[in-house]
Amino acid sequence: MGGIDRMLATAPIVMADVFEIESAFSTPYKLSRAYGTLATTRALMVKLTNADGIEGWGEANPLQPFTAESLGEAARALQAILLPEVMGGAAPAPGRVDAKLDALLEGHLCAKGALSMALLDILGKRLAVPVSTLLGGSLRESLPVLWPLGSGTADDDAAVIDERAAMGFSTFMLKMGSAPVRDEVQRVARLEARYGDRLSLIADANQGWSREDAQQFVSDVRGSRLVFIEQPVAKDDLEGMTLLAGISGRPISADESLTGIAEAATLARRSAASVFSIKSSKNGGPLRAQRIAAVAEAFGIRCYMNSMLEFGVTQAASLQHAVTVRNLVDVGHAFMSTLRLAEDPTDFSSLVRGGVVYLPRRAGLGVQVDEGHVRRLAVQSARFEVSR
Repeated sequence: MGGIDRMLATAPIVMADVFEIESAFSTPYKLSRAYGTLATTRALMVKLTNADGIEGWGEANPLQPFTAESLGEAARALQAILLPEVMGGAAPAPGRVDAKLDALLEGHLCAKGALSMALLDILGKRLAVPVSTLLGGSLRESLPVLWPLGSGTADDDAAVIDERAAMGFSTFMLKMGSAPVRDEVQRVARLEARYGDRLSLIADANQGWSREDAQQFVSDVRGSRLVFIEQPVAKDDLEGMTLLAGISGRPISADESLTGIAEAATLARRSAASVFSIKSSKNGGPLRAQRIAAVAEAFGIRCYMNSMLEFGVTQAASLQHAVTVRNLVDVGHAFMSTLRLAEDPTDFSSLVRGGVVYLPRRAGLGVQVDEGHVRRLAVQSARFEVSR
């Protein structure tokens, strides 16, 4: 093993704990027709422990039909296939493990991402550096944070915007896809008339429109100040995405259409999006997300750091990657997920102050996890140990 490999090598993983946890939202979250209204969210928390006693945390956030895998499928993939491979390796360096897992099992990016986060967390703690350093080094120490607005009316939005703007938030994402398109166009117009250029607005249909509805929307908001329009049509309608990108006066963002690097390359080649919505869990962890951001940069595409319905471990992993990305959209990014949960077993929320998220100085992912709280939120759990 060469000198660099010896430096990056960590002791073998000897124990893994997998927790399925659940928390309610502080306020139910109304999305598009594809997702309905959500009152709770679940995730898989993974704790890996190596032979030196260093612990690393990861998180998986699958949500069908948003992701290909369900929570149960992610748990089964972890327990039956992925964890045995990780725990069987002598020196589980994160990059090599990612490559091995991709060769071993197709898809299951959320499950793989949880392991990648945990291994990066361990390596960062071993070297006493943040994960952002492992990813090339941070370019910034903080990022503005957006606030999402569920599907509703301009009056519903204004009540939340006024409250959150007073707290320092200046970017708001309008969830769409439940109401008729003409109502959504009027919603944008009313909010822009009320707030002018004091705020940045993003429209996110979450696959909620037909191609015809999406064409009507992009045509009717051509003169608006919307920063971008996210995933207006079904994720597999790349022809529709390309069409809309060509006729829209506002940038089109790919979210559900963007999973791995192959999809990133296809979207880029087809000019189907000028913004990539990157989610650390959906995209398979920070290392895979980093490769997607590199594709975007090569094609002149900007990146928006988005989130699933996440707890603090995934939010921390996303932040560690976000601060290294050169081609970010100049708006707020999605680091508010834990603020919307009734409970989160990490201290990530303490990093968000005045509508800004600050990069922690601690090693690894930089987030502290209360394992006792994880266990209280767990609806089920399992432990795996290497036979001695």
